[in-house]
Amino acid sequence: MTTDKFATMKSTMTPNSETVFSTMSANSSDSFVTSDKFLNENMTIAAMIVATTEGPHQGFRFDDYTQRAIMATIICLSNVVGFVGNVMVLLAVNLSRKLQTRTNVFVVNLAVADLLTCSSTPFTAVALFSKVGWPMPEIVCAIMSGFTSIGVACSILTLASISINRYVLIMKTPSTYRSIYTPKKIAAMVAFTWVYPALICCLPVFFGVGKLGYSDKYKTCTQDTSHETSAILSHTASALIYPIPLIVVFVCYFKIYRHITGHMKKMMGKGKGVEMTDTSNSSNVASTTQLHKNPPASFSKRQVEITKNLFYVVCAFVACLSPFAITLMIPPSQPAIPWTGMIIIFNSAVNPIIYGAKHPHFKEVFRHMLRCRYHTMPEPSGCLRKIRSR
Repeated sequence: MTTDKFATMKSTMTPNSETVFSTMSANSSDSFVTSDKFLNENMTIAAMIVATTEGPHQGFRFDDYTQRAIMATIICLSNVVGFVGNVMVLLAVNLSRKLQTRTNVFVVNLAVADLLTCSSTPFTAVALFSKVGWPMPEIVCAIMSGFTSIGVACSILTLASISINRYVLIMKTPSTYRSIYTPKKIAAMVAFTWVYPALICCLPVFFGVGKLGYSDKYKTCTQDTSHETSAILSHTASALIYPIPLIVVFVCYFKIYRHITGHMKKMMGKGKGVEMTDTSNSSNVASTTQLHKNPPASFSKRQVEITKNLFYVVCAFVACLSPFAITLMIPPSQPAIPWTGMIIIFNSAVNPIIYGAKHPHFKEVFRHMLRCRYHTMPEPSGCLRKIRSR
């Protein structure tokens, strides 16, 4: 009976405890009493350490298939809306000369980034629907995970580029704006919004920090959370991509807001009215000419409207990103990570809706596109004129 008790206790001991107990005599009852107390105290302390360091949700796994199926369905619907909407944005810019502006180069870049996200996240839906893990080759999941990460990161860098563009347009002189936003410099800015996220995403993985692929914990194509340096990759990428662009965005729009409100108060105080011309019915060429002639304080009413509505796009992105960022910083909120990650995907579908509902130029062109009235579209591009002539 003594031997059985010793065997039972030995099987429940940690390696360190085994070493201690192996030196005790199996025939000594006092040794067993002392060992038993030591074992109980040791196990209690170990349990307290685990509870303190790991938290109640450290072992969380997204195994509820009903939740996964609901999430996958929502992702698929969001991707359909986002894909159609962003294709419409690209077509609108291609068909209307009015939309072919320097600022809209970045809007097009944002639409392309959103299209990349909409094209890669359906594989996340496949992972969520699957009951047997990732059903395709692992390399497919890793590539789609990389595309999603690059697309989301490119979106925020493009939003920062748009905010800087509006800041220079409204706050600086026309000559300064033209000198900064030349075709070559715009191309370099756009290239940076893609190359930088790609390097941040790929270089750490290349050097063995983290691993892109299937997450058995969350049942998604993001990164392999079982990898020992998975958390380092997440925190490093987040720190290098998100904080600075968000600060740039809010500083630029805050300065624009203060400049516009200050200008309006100054003009009204002088009794001259607000010097804002309404260019809603003028052509893009006329609007640009007027911008070049006027000093920076005499910005057009339409430019202010466009800036305001592009700020809505920024607010939508922050609203979609913030829940995920908060859950990453709070370890006990791990069960919410899959759902907050899904909200980020919504942003790819939200932007075209904002353009269609608020942006004055896109709204007009979308209306003609949805009614198939291409022959009456104002200021048709050269591409559209060629199509008409056939």
